[in-house]
Amino acid sequence: MKTIFRYTNIAFLLAAMLGVGAVAGSAQDPCGDAEGQLALSDKFRADFPKRDLPGRKSAIDTGKQFLEKYGACESAKDMADYLKANLPTMEKNYNALVAETEKQALYSRFNEAVKAKNWDAVYSGGKEILAKEPDQLDVMITLGSIGYDELFEGRTTFKYNDDTLRFAKQAIAAIESGKTSTTYGLFQWTFKDKQTALAELNLTIGYLTQVALKNKKDAAPYLYKVTQSSTAAAKNPIPYELIGRFYFDELNALVEKIKAAEASQSPTDTVEIAQKKVDDIKALVALANGTAERAMDAFSRAFTNADPKAADYKKQMKSNVEAAYKLRFGKVEGVDRWIAGVVAKPFPNPTSPITPVSDPEATTTTTTSGSVQVAEPAAKPAPVKSASATNGKPATAVTQPAAKAVAKKKGA
Repeated sequence: MKTIFRYTNIAFLLAAMLGVGAVAGSAQDPCGDAEGQLALSDKFRADFPKRDLPGRKSAIDTGKQFLEKYGACESAKDMADYLKANLPTMEKNYNALVAETEKQALYSRFNEAVKAKNWDAVYSGGKEILAKEPDQLDVMITLGSIGYDELFEGRTTFKYNDDTLRFAKQAIAAIESGKTSTTYGLFQWTFKDKQTALAELNLTIGYLTQVALKNKKDAAPYLYKVTQSSTAAAKNPIPYELIGRFYFDELNALVEKIKAAEASQSPTDTVEIAQKKVDDIKALVALANGTAERAMDAFSRAFTNADPKAADYKKQMKSNVEAAYKLRFGKVEGVDRWIAGVVAKPFPNPTSPITPVSDPEATTTTTTSGSVQVAEPAAKPAPVKSASATNGKPATAVTQPAAKAVAKKKGA
């Protein structure tokens, strides 16, 4: 009997222990937490109708919390199934709304900065926009235009030139690769079509490269593209004036070479050396003649395309034509006829080789070197000076604000 009672007591003790364990397990089982399920369900339903970002975020977070705790519970099956089916879409829409809100805030800051002419903020904001949207052509065009206006209006710090040049070239590349826009730019830097945008961007690059960077040679190809466009920019006098300045530099360099070559002549030269020096001088003079004609052509077009009301500017451009004409022909008679005839001819590409022009020698002087007489060149060009304004800035920007390119960047 003692033995039977002893095991009976152990059985009761074991049953008691199992009972305690079952109660503890029931307390930790989330599927039995009806109150918790109801609390999270109510919170989700309260947040769900909210359209603001915090409300949407709260609903999504509450739904995730519900699934994590009760997603496997039979008692929460209806709510769990709904959340499993709808939370991914809710989160996708929320993320899209966050991105759109951030984008609108960024564009708003960018727009306000443009209106305030806070170019530092415009460039920092524009770069941030392009980092998120690298194909945003209108922003590229805007950033690729600001430096031109700043320089043209007389601000000579050149602070925004590098960025302007970079984005202008980037915008040209984007357009030429097929990118399009309905406005081709923003604010005052909008163009009516692709061709106008390309012409104005090339003008910007050419202008900054020549005026700010003092690099006339590298500016010339961009300026020439402007003159060959089918837009109003091709009638802007600026690209022709700048190309004319490029030719004046080339012409003055040739004049210096001619002077040096003449100075190298000596009575002690052999016949062969003397003849070689004379031939070299003739070749330089012929090249100077061709360069002078190129300069005359460019400044004639600047004069012709200038606003008739800009009398001072037209006078300056004509003076430049006369300077080159006098060097070329030794007189100024006939300048008006030359100017009138230029527009009927194609404008020469400044990157193409200049054709030397040799005139028949109406009068020559001779010098005896050994036993052979050789002819010396009759023409001895003198340096030419541009009649444009000083300090390296085209006179257009000083005396003819009505002709500035930005005024034509609105599709005029």
